Amino acid sequence: MTSELVGARAFAELLSEVASGWEAGDPERALGVFTKDAVYIEPPDRQLFQGREELRPYFGAVSPLTRMTWQGIWFDEGSQTGAGEFSFWREGRARATHGVAVITLRAGRIALWREYQRTGPANFKDFCAAGGKAFRWHGANYP
Repeated sequence: MTSELVGARAFAELLSEVASGWEAGDPERALGVFTKDAVYIEPPDRQLFQGREELRPYFGAVSPLTRMTWQGIWFDEGSQTGAGEFSFWREGRARATHGVAVITLRAGRIALWREYQRTGPANFKDFCAAGGKAFRWHGANYP
């Protein structure tokens, strides 16, 4: 990786490498695309890991039965910031974590990973579907 700006394709390849490392149970592979001082945060106060050394045991705890799929990836080359909507689950489980990671690159590596997530049905279409759910807020009760 170079200090030059990367494009959308290279950004998508970085995200794919993270997912592949987690799925293979290979934390070093996933860590390889992060800067040494990367910040991995879930605001406002869910999780915070600063630097590869703090990330190593967190990534190492990911089971090889884990699967990660990127539903969509967006990238702004000028700011070197992008986002990806993901699904993260363990094989055979009915529930998964679905979320969005907002990612900033520095010198072609991930310097900041900020994620927002929810747990729900493992199937992404079921997770996003409106039917058959009891929404807290909806047109009939708001305001």
